[in-house]
Amino acid sequence: MIIKYSSNFCKRFEKLKKSNPRIKSQIDKKLKLLAVNPRYPGLRLHKIESQENSWSISVDLDLRILFVYRDYGILLVDIGTHDEVY
Repeated sequence: MIIKYSSNFCKRFEKLKKSNPRIKSQIDKKLKLLAVNPRYPGLRLHKIESQENSWSISVDLDLRILFVYRDYGILLVDIGTHDEVY
């Protein structure tokens, strides 16, 4: 599955990497799983009811990645803590 990144996602991801350099490997691992099997249980995939067509996966207990499905695959829209992205 093809995964593309919105400019908002890229900005937030860069900010996260600067504040916590070790988080990059966790995020990369989750994105690889998402590309291979979006329904992998460890991703804790769920639809966001308050935002039409949005989905979320968990990186860790508080960090989330929001995305939408597109014709080509997945567009990553946002990344941040639970409170930041919902």
